[in-house]
Amino acid sequence: MKRILSLLLASALLLAGCAPMTVGGSDPAKNGRQEVQQTSYALARPVYPDFPAYPEEPQGDDADWDAYFDAYSQYIKDLETVQGQGLTEEHWAALNAFAAKSTPLVLEGHAGENTVYSPLSLWSALAMLAQCADGDSRQQVLEAMGADSVDALQKQVPQIWRGLYTDDGRSSLILANSIWLSDAAQGSYVQDTLDVLAQKHFASVWSVPMGTDQADQAVTDWVAEQTNGLIGGEGPVVQTKAETLALLASSLYYKAAWQDEFLPQLTEEDIFTTADGQESRVDFMHQTEDANFIRRDGYQAAQLSTQLGEMVFVLPDEGVAPESLLSEPDFLARLEFYGDAATWGEVQWSVPKFDVDSDLDLKGALSALGVADLMDPDKADLTALTDLDAFLSEVKQLARVKVDEEGVEAAAVTIMTINCTSAMPEPDPEICVMDLDRPFLFIIRTQDVPLFVGIVNQV
Repeated sequence: MKRILSLLLASALLLAGCAPMTVGGSDPAKNGRQEVQQTSYALARPVYPDFPAYPEEPQGDDADWDAYFDAYSQYIKDLETVQGQGLTEEHWAALNAFAAKSTPLVLEGHAGENTVYSPLSLWSALAMLAQCADGDSRQQVLEAMGADSVDALQKQVPQIWRGLYTDDGRSSLILANSIWLSDAAQGSYVQDTLDVLAQKHFASVWSVPMGTDQADQAVTDWVAEQTNGLIGGEGPVVQTKAETLALLASSLYYKAAWQDEFLPQLTEEDIFTTADGQESRVDFMHQTEDANFIRRDGYQAAQLSTQLGEMVFVLPDEGVAPESLLSEPDFLARLEFYGDAATWGEVQWSVPKFDVDSDLDLKGALSALGVADLMDPDKADLTALTDLDAFLSEVKQLARVKVDEEGVEAAAVTIMTINCTSAMPEPDPEICVMDLDRPFLFIIRTQDVPLFVGIVNQV
């Protein structure tokens, strides 16, 4: 009987990237992601840079390995051009500190449920929110992120995204941002802030009729495009209102094959047992390898390498709840599979194929992180974004992870809704000048029945 598998994906989902806004490059819709149809709503869209294709390994007895190694060397050079200096120790520390602090706050209260959380998606959304806020509201966001200032974030964000962005034909690791504005509030937004979001946070900028099905569908289509259809394919991801002033959305898409794929012929049906003793028959993948693993009081852990990082699996001891492990402040940081903490041996894998998703309300977690003023209509300061009174009314994250014999596919999107506290300004009325000073057509009707139809060419 299989014990409960705790899939602590916070570390795995810290792997993400985004394309810097460039001139030229590739259209994201041509990279397999569905294109948003409501292009008339777009005010600005980033263009992903052309990412070098990973060279295919030669096959057969007459394989030209010299040509392959030359192609691989060129790939590494081109990779450095796109990714820059890569992820520095400072970046790694900042992202992992935020993951360690936020993960238990987000995942608590969901015992017995499937939950998936992306710390990086929330971090990215908070970085945009900090740019939109001011005063104490901004300071609370910065402290929650562990950031010094918005100026520091403006340098840090593009470096992190460039260092992580991958789209080489075999693996994908893409982070995308967007801000959605109300077309009824044109003229109330701070252009300098929108420029920073577009240039430093690589956010696409959209103007939509909030509170309509068209607006909800446009946001949903954008999410589906950025997540390769993992999220957004089964109905709207958001429901805007007439008083919705803006939406901030940060999506994350990750896809990578296992370094050593599971053989389908070894997949067998077996029993998975939930915490309350419920049993279900599911397909389990099997593999045995020599590798490092961790065995500590309360759990054991091992990792499977992918072509773009690794996926760590933590198996709690019988009677130990997965949520309780996350209460240790340094739990994620201690999942290191080298040095004295690790043991070398034979790892016998039996992993269920799964497709799990969750829809998390993050307002409570943000409040616990110290971001309180922005959710209070009387204290929120969003004057860096708009001259209207506004507050953060909703924060949620949708996430999904699929695992099978070939590899891992995962996606998340964090959506922050900003509503007006005062009445939305009435839009200027559209004017139609009916100056019949040239030939015209007329229809006379009653109860929608045309009685007369005529054309006047002369008067």
